[in-house]
Amino acid sequence: MTENSIDIARSIEEIDDPIARERLEGLIKEPHVLGVMLWGSRATGFGAPKTDWDALVYVTDDYYSSLGVKDTIWLEFDESVEPKRLVIDFSPISDAWFKQQLESPLDIDHSPYAEGVVIYDPSGKLEEWRQKLARYPEEEHEERLKNKFALAVGSYGAGRIDNDRGFTHDSKLNLYRSIVAAVNLWFTIKKSWTPPLKWWTPHAKRLGITDETYTIFCDAIDNPSVETVGAVLKHLRELILTDGYEFPNDFVTAFLETIHVDGRPGQIRHSYM
Repeated sequence: MTENSIDIARSIEEIDDPIARERLEGLIKEPHVLGVMLWGSRATGFGAPKTDWDALVYVTDDYYSSLGVKDTIWLEFDESVEPKRLVIDFSPISDAWFKQQLESPLDIDHSPYAEGVVIYDPSGKLEEWRQKLARYPEEEHEERLKNKFALAVGSYGAGRIDNDRGFTHDSKLNLYRSIVAAVNLWFTIKKSWTPPLKWWTPHAKRLGITDETYTIFCDAIDNPSVETVGAVLKHLRELILTDGYEFPNDFVTAFLETIHVDGRPGQIRHSYM
């Protein structure tokens, strides 16, 4: 463990925080609790020693449907310190929840399972769901590339136009949108669900981002301009072409495909950031 990383618990017994461990030990005795999966920093190892414990608590559909909306998040604080510290951030989920997310093309509905660590699962069903939800849809890879490429280039184009018109803040906003879309695109190039960008740097390094790509991205983030963001998109275009895809050479057609009647649902769904 270091100041910027934490050990990953593989079982309830390995959880070193007494509040989190005791709460989970009590939950798994409940007949409606079927499993527990850690996610977030406690599953990736990115974070500080006192970071909170994020967990999905797998429960029966009957129990889940009995909960009110405000009862679908369980928070608990350590009030012995000042300011009080969030210790537990648990969410109950069920088969109905998994089925809904399985059909979703949104990265945010899959990335927790790609990094999640199942720590209690007597039936094995939670791990089955985790693997299904974590699987990157390679059969949709080109469609996802086109959608995310269109979002990145479209935002960049708006930023350039705003810049030429002298709308400085509008330009900066669109250039930032393009950078975020470009980060999403980079993870897609790697055939990975885009994780929450709270830990962009560690996630990207874990996936093997090159020094060149990392430097180009950092230059754009530090100084978002038509030139620096343009360099990011040019670099990503080269990576896509290297992978054997031709659509970056004909962006107009690729863009029109994303708003065509057959592609529009994908554009709407994939545009979530």
